[in-house]
Amino acid sequence: MGDIEKRLNKAAIKVQSDTSKWGIVVAGLVGAGNGILPLNPGSPKRNVQMLEDESASAFDVNLDVGTWGASDFGLDFDYRWDGLENILLGLLMGVDTNPQVQDVLAFQHTITMKDSAVGLFASYATEKFSEVHTIPTLKVLKMTLSSSGGLIKAAFNVRGSDITSETATLTGVTVPANAHFRAKFQQAMFRMNDYAVAGGGTGLGAGHVIKPKSFSLEIERKMDAEHTSGSQQIIEPIENDKPSVKLTMEFPRMDAVNAAYFAAWTALPITVDKKADICITGPVIEAAHAYELDIHLPHLIIEDVEYADSKIIPSKIVLRGAVADEIQTDMADKLPAAIYLTNTRAATLVA
Repeated sequence: MGDIEKRLNKAAIKVQSDTSKWGIVVAGLVGAGNGILPLNPGSPKRNVQMLEDESASAFDVNLDVGTWGASDFGLDFDYRWDGLENILLGLLMGVDTNPQVQDVLAFQHTITMKDSAVGLFASYATEKFSEVHTIPTLKVLKMTLSSSGGLIKAAFNVRGSDITSETATLTGVTVPANAHFRAKFQQAMFRMNDYAVAGGGTGLGAGHVIKPKSFSLEIERKMDAEHTSGSQQIIEPIENDKPSVKLTMEFPRMDAVNAAYFAAWTALPITVDKKADICITGPVIEAAHAYELDIHLPHLIIEDVEYADSKIIPSKIVLRGAVADEIQTDMADKLPAAIYLTNTRAATLVA
C-alpha cells in the first residue's frame, strides 16, 4: 500500500531564551513537554525572491535566488488552560513575572504588556507525514481571543524567519499534563463600568455584570520584516507602530444597559470611557484554587455602537484600549491590558 495522507500528528514549540539567536532553532525543541495542540498546523512557506535578468532577450536567461521573505501564518486553538498556546500569549504581551505558587499545584502568571517585544521569540515544528517542517524562530504579531461553539478560541498570527524540512519525526514530543481541559464560554463573566480619570473610580462588582452572546478581544503588535547585508533571511522583526487592543461584544438584544452605551457615545460632552474585566474560571486545581484567565482592561474608549435592523434588535459595541491616567480600583496596571492566568505551569511563559 502506498503512503496515506494524514492529519497533523504532532507539533512542538519552545521559547528561545538566547536573544542573540534569531534564525536558529532552539535546542531541545522536539523534546518531551513541548507539544502543542493547534486546530491547524498553519501553512508556513518559504517566500523566495527571484532575481530576474532584465537584459534584452526573448526568454529568461538568468534567474537567481535572492533573499527569503518572512514566513507569515496563523495558528488556531481551542484555548486550553495548560496548553502551550499560552507561550504565544506570553511572547505577544512581553512580560510574565515569576509565577506565584498558590498552594502546591496552582501557579498564577502575571502577564503584562511590554513596550517592545524585542528578544521574545520561539521555535516551532510540525510533523507532516514523513518529515518535519520547522520554523527556526517566530514572533507573535496578534492574538484574537473569542467565543465560538461554546468554547473559548485563541487565534495567533505569527511571523517566522524561514522554514526548513527534516526527515526526523516528533516521536519524543509530549503535551503538558491536563492539556485536555478547555475553557468554555459559559464559564466567562464580563463586567464593565465607567472609567475614572482620578481616584480609581468604582470597583467592578456584581452590579456591573454584562452578558454578551459573543466577544472578540484582539491584541496586536505591528512589526516590520527587513533584510540587511550578509543575511539570507529577515532580521528579527520589531514594532513599527504602537500595540493595539480592541474589544468587541455582541448582545442578543438591545436593552436598557447597552442602550446606555449608545447614549454615552452620542452625548455631548462625550462620555465614552469605560473599564472592564473578563474572568473565565475553569475546573478546580486544588483546594480553593481553580484554573482562571482574568483579563483587566483599565481604560476602554467606545469606538462604535451598532443596533442592527432585525425582528429583535441586537446590539454590538466596539471599544479600543488605552493607557489609564492612573491605576483603576481593583486593577494593578495602567497599560491597556493585563492578564492573570492560573494554571499548573510553574515556569514563566517567556523564558
